Amino acid sequence: MTISFAVCLISCQQDKQTAAPGKDFVQVVIEVENTTPTVDIPNFTLISNNPEAERADAIEILKVKRQWPLAMQQKDSALFESILAKNFSFRADDEFFNRSDYIKDRVAGTWEIDTVRYENLALQFFGETALLTYRNTLNGADEKGQPNIEHYTWADMYTRENGAWKILGSHCIDARVEYLTLK
Repeated sequence: MTISFAVCLISCQQDKQTAAPGKDFVQVVIEVENTTPTVDIPNFTLISNNPEAERADAIEILKVKRQWPLAMQQKDSALFESILAKNFSFRADDEFFNRSDYIKDRVAGTWEIDTVRYENLALQFFGETALLTYRNTLNGADEKGQPNIEHYTWADMYTRENGAWKILGSHCIDARVEYLTLK
């Protein structure tokens, strides 16, 4: 419901410069160079009626996306500061954070993220805002050191702030954790 409202709101404000009037929307799969061993993003789908005009921005957003799990793995507040928009918010089942509380929580976290794999990424622009939906799987350990595999489905909003793409919001749609038995 929240995501539908957000999509409706931003689509009503769509910047007509990037849209190609009269052209149908298409899906274009863009391969991504996997430059980070612990963050696997093999490709993403750009939904656009002008993919040539939006391709460079889409690739920039995916670079920001790749930085996010690195910030969590390294518990790096400076990296979080560089990728999160000033009005960032985060919502999951039992959590809601504004920007500063989110950064504090993630930097102080006692859990570990070893690797992250992304799949079914779909990105669409609405002017100076973009919506990215995806699934990801995290391998790591919980705050008690118990090894686990976490499965999530997300919707993230991106915005252009001071000339750079930043994460505006992230909303967890579905979550499931598998605990691994120690041998």
